[in-house]
Formats: sequence, C-alpha cells, structure tokens
Amino acid sequence: MKTAANLPNRTSKEWSTTGIKKYALLLLEFLRISPSYALAHRLRNQPVSAGKRRQLVLDLYKDESKPLTTVQEQEILDGFNKVLKTYDEFGDVTTIDFDDWWINRGIHIFGSPYDKPVPIKIASVSKNEAYEPLFEKALQNYFNVKLANQGQPPALIVGIPLGLPKRVLMQRISKMIDAEKVPVQNLAKRATKPLAVQRLRPEPLFIMLRLLMAKAQHEDWPLWKLGLRAKVSKKFSQLGIEVNKKRLQDSGAKVNLNILTSRYLLKAKLVAENSARGDFPSSNKVLLPQYDFEDIYQRLTIKYNNAKPRSR
Repeated sequence: MKTAANLPNRTSKEWSTTGIKKYALLLLEFLRISPSYALAHRLRNQPVSAGKRRQLVLDLYKDESKPLTTVQEQEILDGFNKVLKTYDEFGDVTTIDFDDWWINRGIHIFGSPYDKPVPIKIASVSKNEAYEPLFEKALQNYFNVKLANQGQPPALIVGIPLGLPKRVLMQRISKMIDAEKVPVQNLAKRATKPLAVQRLRPEPLFIMLRLLMAKAQHEDWPLWKLGLRAKVSKKFSQLGIEVNKKRLQDSGAKVNLNILTSRYLLKAKLVAENSARGDFPSSNKVLLPQYDFEDIYQRLTIKYNNAKPRSR
C-alpha cells in the first residue's frame, strides 16, 4: 500500500493554488486514516440521537486506564463538531478519485475555478487607421468572455503607442498600475481555506503517511522496523540494519530508530486529527482518539484494493 508518488500536474484552471492542490492530495490521505473522520462519515450516513452520538464520540476517545475528565469530554465534543463541519465540506473520501474530488469540491475550497489572469490583446491599430465597429466588438468580447473567464478581476484598458522604446513604455504602464492602488494578493490567500502553515514541506507528510499505512498493515512490527519501512531517516536506512537477524552492532541504532519512529507516529496521528478538524497540515496538540489499526487497514483496502494482506 503506497501513497501517491506523483503529485497532480497543473492545468490552466489551477493557477492560483497549484501548490495547495498537491497538499490537498495529502490531506485526503490523512482524512482516510483519521478515526474521528471515519466516525463523522458513519454518523452523517446513519444518523442517531444526540445522546447516542455523544456516547459514540466519547467511546472513540475512551482509555480504560485513564478515565476522561469533564473538561476533556467537553473538549472532545467541541472538537468533534469541527470534524463534522470538515466532513460536510470535504465529503466522503473513502473511495473517491482525487481528480474527481478536486473538480467537484477541492477547487472550490482551495483553488480558483477561473483562468489565470494574463494581459490580453484586445485589438491593434494601424497608422492613420480610423475607428471601426469591429473595435467595439473586440471590446465586448474582452468584457463578456475573456474577463469573465478570469473571474472579473480589476483591469486597465490602455492605448499603447508603438514605435517607442520598450523601457519608456513599461515605465509609463508601471506608473498607471501603481496609480490604481490594487493590492497584489498572495496566491495562498486566494483559497477559501488557506493552509495552516506558510512554509510547506511535503516529504515529512509523506513519511507520516507511509508510517501510518505501515502500522495499519504490520501492527505488531517493532517501531524500528516500521521506521525502516516508512523511511523516517535516511541515516538509519543506510546503516544496513538487519531486519530478521539479531546483531549486537544494530542494537544502538534500533533504539534510536525506535525513538524517532515513535515521535513520527505521534506527530502523524496529530496531523490526521487536526486534518479532520479542518486544520492542515498541523501537528498542534489535541486529544487523540483510539487508533484501531485493523479498522484503519480495512478502510484503506476499500480505496486500495491491491493492498497486501495484513500481517498478524
């Protein structure tokens, strides 16, 4: 079972959030794993009473060794309301193809459904040419078609005399643009739902997904072995640690890899649960639900029907 290695390519209608689209692909993978998002899917498709819903939510977070406090219960219920809101916005991601989801939902959440605004030639005027009705037709086409397809952004309609130095023309055009005082938008801010961080790094997210999926398939594996499978560290991957044999020289590396993998696994769960609450990619501390990895594996096999059998 693998995460998609090839992120979607840009098209003409995805200009404003090409980078965000790549992260939306990862977001859907975390939502497929999140236990709280799975419960939201169940409750939206099989409605129950408010009391029953409350109990199902709290049961998901129940730890027999450490009962929940009243404050924690309220925090969980408030957090789950956010999960339901995210589900209503993102929908069922169990089996849907990403490109279909992006067209139907994602682009309206993260992107722009319009063409990329670019300067467009309306018409050209020859020396000594008189006004013609065709000029009006070209202008109407610009307003009704070109500008409309770009989402009606503010624009300047200027007459540029040809035959002058390009530098001089650009200086005058630049002054006219500045005089309009239209702020330049940051591309990420065009999205209805901006991402949770400014600096986006996909590789750690891929590692977390690989680790969660490896854990779902091989729940009984020791952490160091899961870490090797998920490639949590290039350093340890290059050490040649024996997987099936006990070697004294591997013991220290395995201890360190256990620690690193444990940290990654916790962070991966936090990212999944923050994603379910509509906050991605974030590893902010939240109360985590119980992770039933056998159940997670069964959900993943619905999407990835070529998954290898789960090890026992």
